[in-house]
Amino acid sequence: MTHATFRSTAAVDGPPGYRERTGQLVTIVEPVAAEQDPDADDTEVATLYRVRFEDGVETEAFEDELDTAADPSTPADD
Repeated sequence: MTHATFRSTAAVDGPPGYRERTGQLVTIVEPVAAEQDPDADDTEVATLYRVRFEDGVETEAFEDELDTAADPSTPADD
């Protein structure tokens, strides 16, 4: 599974945006299926992913809220 650093764009703390968790490592569980995402047909909307924090809490995050370059398990480009 892929890991990423979570970068919330939420205006408030707590679910579903978890602003207070910005900077924490998450596991990207899976993309949210189109039938579960009402905005999936809108080309202006980023892909939505199901993510899990290290303490087991799960939420959804847009692709621009996930920094996969910060994943320590991903080798850096030389």
